[in-house]
Amino acid sequence: MSLIESALARARALAGEAASPGARPGAAKGRPAALRSHAGAPSSGSPSIEPAERILAQALAVDRRLCAENRVLIDDAGGELAAATAAYRMLRTRLLRRARVNGWTTIGVTSATPNDGKSLTVLNLGISLAREGNSEVVLLDLDMRNPSMCQYLGVQPAGHLLDFFEHRAKLADMFFSIGVDNLLLASATVATERASELLAASECDELIQYVREHTANPIVLIDLPPVLVTDDALVVAPKVDALLVVAAEGQTHRADLDKALGLLTEFPIAGLVLNRAIESGATYGYGYGYGYGHGSDEPRG
Repeated sequence: MSLIESALARARALAGEAASPGARPGAAKGRPAALRSHAGAPSSGSPSIEPAERILAQALAVDRRLCAENRVLIDDAGGELAAATAAYRMLRTRLLRRARVNGWTTIGVTSATPNDGKSLTVLNLGISLAREGNSEVVLLDLDMRNPSMCQYLGVQPAGHLLDFFEHRAKLADMFFSIGVDNLLLASATVATERASELLAASECDELIQYVREHTANPIVLIDLPPVLVTDDALVVAPKVDALLVVAAEGQTHRADLDKALGLLTEFPIAGLVLNRAIESGATYGYGYGYGYGHGSDEPRG
């Protein structure tokens, strides 16, 4: 059995478990009633957020040359990027369908091991979700041992999530924008070895709740460390509605992916993104997994 076949079989099994009557509910936990009530209809019925209550984001100019090198789809371009843009639209549509059916607003993105493409998937999926226009999309870089969003974009925000977690800065100062409507980000440029302890503390819950309460019809994507490298993803998993798992054909070992999915059994699985599933002479490879999603090759770890 190939990596893809094995991964899809495991993902189907986990999806079935998450949908079963006795499964852990991921949709309603910790969500304000106003957000639950409109989860299935983002274009109508969204709670009104007063201007004074909205998140104020620092506007940053990304390094477009660096974004191109890193394959961040900051521009909705044609040419050789058209296939990548279309692939992320497909992932967006499939993920939104499942999120709206289940009432999910917070989705953690992880992988089995490093270099599977999860961080770039978070960025490009977030950009695509924001362009859909029916949700406010917030990207949280909680891979605190190896934060990479700012590095990919070539930006230096004034506020860093690590400063908030270590009580040196206010939560309201953590967010920045990059010129894409409906998209907010919070990240850091400094790593920490205390990530597990920090993520287990109340600040993580406060961060997620703050985003839910200060955005209209939010979709929150949370970049988490690989499951088999540290326990950080398992610490955050109970705090989110579902998990999106990224794997890369030719990179992810079948045994590693199977072990990672086994560790995530008790949590709802939003889908499996298969990177590099169809190799070609082009710069990228593409492929779909379990009808949920699609990913792109990540240029670096």
